[in-house]
This record gives sequence, C-alpha cells and structure tokens, in this order.
Amino acid sequence: MIVASAQLSFPKGFKRVKGENLTGVDDVYSNGRYSFQTHRVSVAYDQYTGNDEAFSRYVSTDFGFPFHRTKDGLLWGTGKSGGFYSYIVVDWSGDAFELFSKYDDEGFSFYSRWLLSTIRGMHREGKMIIFPMEG
Repeated sequence: MIVASAQLSFPKGFKRVKGENLTGVDDVYSNGRYSFQTHRVSVAYDQYTGNDEAFSRYVSTDFGFPFHRTKDGLLWGTGKSGGFYSYIVVDWSGDAFELFSKYDDEGFSFYSRWLLSTIRGMHREGKMIIFPMEG
C-alpha cells in the first residue's frame, strides 16, 4: 500500500537540465556523463492494468530492446539506441525511469543498480516515486 509520494533524490553531482516543456516533464538530471529521465509509458497504453506480459511487449517495442519482469513486478530493460546506452526500470504504476549514457562502464553499472534499489527501497517504505519536476 502506498501511503505517501516522494521525489526521487539523485546521487551527489547530478543537476537538473531544464527541458523545453514548462511543466518540467522533459527535464533531465545529469552529472555530465550519466543522465536520468522519466517517461509516462502507461499514459500512452490504453489497457494498462499493471506490468503484465502484454505491457512488457509494448515497452519492448516502444524502447527497441527487450524488457524483463522481476519477481516483485518491476520491468527492466537495457539496450543501445542512437549512440546511447540505456537502462530503464518501469515501476508498479507504469512510469519508466531511464539512465542513459554514451558510456557502458563501471559507473553505468553502478547507477543502474542504484536506480533499481532506490525504486525498490522507496516502494518498501510505502512511497510512490515521483521524478522531480519544476516549472
């Protein structure tokens, strides 16, 4: 049961890069080498009821690489597109949190694990994850 919402707090050194949308929906958080952004995937998927097999196929097609379902119901996928490596976690409400970088290195692996464990930790605390957006 979700009892509160909480903004995702990024590791030290990540700064907000404002997007063009005044609501902040396309903002990115970056440290210059690795970046995080969010996608409202379930909004575009009319039949969303959870991270089931059909939704997993949908996000796989949407992002262009395979997604896998974890035992606790998250979806995750990793691949390369447009010269960038991407690691995406889709939470229990169908929101996708993406890490991307030109580098597939130790830092990318570290932030991939950080993203997954942070989402799980916030969920265990009963918090719905909200990507920080400022207008």
